[in-house]
Amino acid sequence: MIEWWESLSMIQQIFGLIAIPSTVILIIQTILVMVGVGEVEGDVDVDFDADVADGTDVADSANGFALISVRGIIAFLAVGGWTGIVLESAGAHIAVTLIVSLSAGFLALVAVAWLMRMTSKLQDKGNISLKNAVGKTAKVYIAIPETGKSGKVTLTFQGRYSECDAVTQSGTTLTPGELVIVTGLADANTLIVKKAPKE
Repeated sequence: MIEWWESLSMIQQIFGLIAIPSTVILIIQTILVMVGVGEVEGDVDVDFDADVADGTDVADSANGFALISVRGIIAFLAVGGWTGIVLESAGAHIAVTLIVSLSAGFLALVAVAWLMRMTSKLQDKGNISLKNAVGKTAKVYIAIPETGKSGKVTLTFQGRYSECDAVTQSGTTLTPGELVIVTGLADANTLIVKKAPKE
């Protein structure tokens, strides 16, 4: 491994420093999703996914298509980095290498966003009943303002890891990463949550 690393050019090593850690994180995320690691009901959330959703979903629209997420950025870095290494190894000009690497990374980012949207649609079309989430512990994914506007939470109920719209009536803003309790339904698609009591 050391010999392989030392055989790389400086440009390849830079791409490698981007690609290798990103790939490791991407593999870990994928494994955790496949084995269904999410919220441990009645306990703390052990989901490895660290999506930063405090306004970073800049392409979020009414249909739920969020282009920018931590998963997407990790895929962008991994695919772009490995593409750069391959093109540099093939002797491509640095400008071509950068352009193609960025393009490949962007395509990976879009693909991840599309897959997440499709997964969300599959969850929506299932037999999930939000009333079964009442009493469950969830984690804030997108900040929930005190103004009554909705944010998002992630939680596991009915055997599924789900992302749901949520509002709070507690009078305080709930920030990403906070644990909350589902207390009721605001409407057919939105949960009412409050900050979970500290143990």
